[in-house]
Amino acid sequence: MSEKKNESKELSKPSEIAVSKNKSPQKTKKPKRTTAIKPASQQNVWQAFDDAFENFRNDFENLLFPATVDSIISQMPEVRVPAIDLEDMQKEYLLKVEMPGFKKEDIEISVAQDGVEVSGAAGWKYSEKEQDYICKERACKSFYRYVDLPEEIKVEDVEAKICDGVLEVKLPKKQPKKKRKVSVK
Repeated sequence: MSEKKNESKELSKPSEIAVSKNKSPQKTKKPKRTTAIKPASQQNVWQAFDDAFENFRNDFENLLFPATVDSIISQMPEVRVPAIDLEDMQKEYLLKVEMPGFKKEDIEISVAQDGVEVSGAAGWKYSEKEQDYICKERACKSFYRYVDLPEEIKVEDVEAKICDGVLEVKLPKKQPKKKRKVSVK
């Protein structure tokens, strides 16, 4: 019986529990939530629509027109828009158009009462037989520019000349309007 009493005393003893000396509980990091779908902003949604329609349009064009746009563009002459200045000289307008490398034979000017059209083409033609070129950057260039005029002009009296790559077109006014300066108070 004494053994039973000893066993019961041992069982009645409180058991010891290991306690950490660090009193603050450890924070466990939550694992990142992984999803297959990323939340999208409104801008991303519209960009996705734009991309989808652009891809559809490209595929449709390639189906109807098998030649690539780049190959077609490379066969066309380069079209440039020459820089212009239009100056009001009281009795006439003076139109200056930049066109370096163009001869007067390459330029066409069409004049109406309310506008001027300047166009032309110039360039260098390469022979297919000559293949000794290291670099070929010069090519046929064309240009076109239409300029609206604020007043009617005398179509019969228009004069044009080209000098140092600048075309000057004198456009005399039909009835020059008087201008007056107003002072600011």
